[in-house]
Amino acid sequence: MHRVKYNECMIPWMKGGGEDRKLRFCIGAKLCSGKSKTEEEAREVCLLPKEPKPLKIMQKRDGESCEKEVMELAHCIVDRIDMNLASNINSIEVAIVNAMMECNCQK
Repeated sequence: MHRVKYNECMIPWMKGGGEDRKLRFCIGAKLCSGKSKTEEEAREVCLLPKEPKPLKIMQKRDGESCEKEVMELAHCIVDRIDMNLASNINSIEVAIVNAMMECNCQK
């Protein structure tokens, strides 16, 4: 029964296309589920950056977990990227490749 009410509530939020479609859908979902009380509150929640989901722990061919190795590499890379220089996607890509080369190849 709750699902029917939720679906009916969502109908106006799902209509139409456009660049704001995902935002409208998110706002409607927050309001219709009761997670937000006002449209403004829902908008604020929907505009927050989403935290990345952790990947499943992967294993190397020898069966060992590579999580520790990858975490060390990620910390090394983050420490070496100058975000002031990485102002566009191409320079970010170059910065990441350079950092990976330093972290992974100079041991």
